Amino acid sequence: MIAEEHRKFLEQDFDDVRLDELKDISKIRIDRDKTVEEKKKQYLSKAGNPYLMKVGNTMVKIRFANNGVSFEDAFESLLLMS
Repeated sequence: MIAEEHRKFLEQDFDDVRLDELKDISKIRIDRDKTVEEKKKQYLSKAGNPYLMKVGNTMVKIRFANNGVSFEDAFESLLLMS
């Protein structure tokens, strides 16, 4: 993901999309036999915006504190759980 795409994803908010435009992450399946890097690419290609998605009929916006776990670490943990 390039910096411009990343910034665009971060800036997108609930008012910018309709529920039916978002990917339902509860339906995304990732191949467990792939490397973490391959899992990341697979997830991003299926999910679209990693910060704004839906679970069922609920919109979800993910944010990270500047002093907390990095997006990279949180994303890897998510992929290792699936």
